[in-house]
Amino acid sequence: MKSAFVVFLCVMLMIPAAGSVWADSHESPSVDTEAAELRATLDQLFSEHAYLAITAMRKGYNGDGDFDQTVAALNNNTDDLTTNIENLFGESAGNMFNETWSAHIGYFVDYVTATAEDDAEGKMEALANLAQYKEDFSAFLSGATNIPQETLASNLQTHIDQLIGAFDAYVDEDYNEAYMMQSDAMQHMYGVSKALSQAIATEYPEKVNETEAVTPAIDLRSDLNFLLSEHFGLALQAMQNGYDGAEEFDANAAVLGENTEELAAAIEEVYGEEGGEQFETLWSNHIGYFVDYVQATAMDNEDGRQAALDELDEYRQDFSTFMENASGERIPADTLAAGLQTHVDQLVTAFDSYVNEDYGIAWMTAREGYMHMFTPAKIFSSAIVNQFPEAFMEMDNSPMFEDVPEDYWGAQYIYPLVEQGVINGFSDTMFKPGEHVTRAQFTAFVVRSMDLDTDNDMPFTDVSSTFYDEVAAAYDAGITNGVSETEFYPNAQITREQMAAMIMRAYEYWTDEDYMIEEDYMYADEDHISPLFDEYVDETRELGIMVGNNNNEFNPKMNATRAEAAKVVFMLQESAE
Repeated sequence: MKSAFVVFLCVMLMIPAAGSVWADSHESPSVDTEAAELRATLDQLFSEHAYLAITAMRKGYNGDGDFDQTVAALNNNTDDLTTNIENLFGESAGNMFNETWSAHIGYFVDYVTATAEDDAEGKMEALANLAQYKEDFSAFLSGATNIPQETLASNLQTHIDQLIGAFDAYVDEDYNEAYMMQSDAMQHMYGVSKALSQAIATEYPEKVNETEAVTPAIDLRSDLNFLLSEHFGLALQAMQNGYDGAEEFDANAAVLGENTEELAAAIEEVYGEEGGEQFETLWSNHIGYFVDYVQATAMDNEDGRQAALDELDEYRQDFSTFMENASGERIPADTLAAGLQTHVDQLVTAFDSYVNEDYGIAWMTAREGYMHMFTPAKIFSSAIVNQFPEAFMEMDNSPMFEDVPEDYWGAQYIYPLVEQGVINGFSDTMFKPGEHVTRAQFTAFVVRSMDLDTDNDMPFTDVSSTFYDEVAAAYDAGITNGVSETEFYPNAQITREQMAAMIMRAYEYWTDEDYMIEEDYMYADEDHISPLFDEYVDETRELGIMVGNNNNEFNPKMNATRAEAAKVVFMLQESAE
C-alpha cells in the first residue's frame, strides 16, 4: 500500500538543483489547473467506485441491513461518472458508458450471490461476464482516448482480480488480506484516472485549456487524494465494525494505522522528523477520539460521546495551528479548522445515522465525506508546492530512445524497466523495440526484475559469461530449463508460449505459491499451443500478464520482440509484488 508520494518526496526533495534537468518553461508549478481538476474528479469517482463496490459485496454476502443503501450510493457514483463521461465525449458515449459500467457492477453482485449460494457454476458465469465486459469496455475507452486496448484490458483485469480477491479473502475470513486488497484496489484506480486524464489532455487539449494532467505537482495532489480519502473510508468502516463488534475490526484498524504511518512519513519528508512525529501524534489521537465516540455510543453514554466531541474540537485547533506553522502560514489555521469540523461532522453523522438505522442518510453523508477529503488534499499539496517549487518543476520529458517516443504503446513498460536497470538499450539513443529477444536475454530480464542471484553452478556449457550469472540464477530457482542436460540455446529466439512458461515459474517462485488456474481458456489458435505450454498460457492470461490480440489469437509460436518482453516483465512485477 506504500504511497508513491513518500517515494517521490524522498527523491525530489533530496536532489540538489545542479543535478536536475529542468524544462525550458520557468512557470511556477501548480496543482490548480483544468487538467488537475479533471484528474482529481476521476481520482475521486474511480477510487470511490472500488471502495463502495467492495463494501457492497461484503454487506450483500452478510445480508446487512444497509446493503440496499450501499448499492444506491454505488449507483449514484455510476451516475456521477456517467455525467463526466457525457460532458467529455457526448451523450451517446455517456449512455454507452452507463450501460457497460452498470452491467459490470451487476456481474460482481452475481458473483456475491453465487458465492452465498455455494453455486460454483454461477461464480464461473459471473467471471465470464466480467471477462467479456473487460473486452467491451476496453474497446470503448480505447476508441475514445486512443489508449491501446490491450493496456486498458490489462488494467481492467487487475481491477476485477482485486475486487474478487478482496471479496474471496473476506469470505474466507482472511480479513487482513481483504483490507490490504481493498487498499490496493482503491490505489489502483488512481493509475486509471492518471492515464485517462492524461489521454484526454493529449487528445482533447481544448477541454482542459491545454494543460497537462501529469506533472510532479499534480502527482503530489493525487497521492494525497488517495491517502486522505482512504482515511475517511477506513475510519467509517472501523466505526461501523467497532460498533457491531465485527471480527474484521482489527484488520480494518491495522490498515487504517498503515494509512496514518504513510501520511506521517510524507509529512516527515517535507517538514522533518519532528514535524512527522507531531503530525502522527495529532492524527493518531483524533482517530482515537472517534473510537471513544463509538465506544460511548455502544454503552449509551452521552457524557462519553460529548467528551469525545470536545477532544475532537481541541484536536481541530491544535492540528490547524501545527499545519499553519509548518507551512509558513500558507495554510491558514481558521480555514483548516473549518474544514476539519466538516470532516468530524460528516464522520459522526454517517456513524450516528448507521446506528439509528437511517441508512439512506448514512451513505449519502459517507459519499459527501469521501468527496470532502479531496479539498484538504488540494490545500496541502498547493502549500507544499508553493513552499518547495524547485522540487516540483517539470523535468525534461524528452524520450530517452529515439525509437521509443512517449506515445509508443510500449513506452510505459520499457522506460520504468530501463530506470530499474532491468533492460538496457542498444545504445544511448536506440532501444530497437521490434527486434526479437533471445532466451538468454529474456532470462536476464526476468532475473534482474526479481533481483535474483546464486552461488551455484549450472550444467549448461553453451552460455557465455555475458548472461552466465542470470541463467544460473534462473536455473537454480527453477524458472528455466535447458533444451538438453548440457545445452541452453541462449541465442535462440524465445517464443511467446516459452515466455509464458518462464513467466509463470517466475511468478510462483516470487509469490511462493502454486497458482491454481480457474478457467481453461480457448484462444482462436488454441490448436497451435503446445500441450506442454497450454496451462502456462492460460495462467498468464488469467493474471493479465499475457493476453491475445483483438482476434483472440495468442500466436504461441511467434518470436517475442523486445517491447513485448518488456511488457511481460513489467506485468509480472505488477502481478507478483
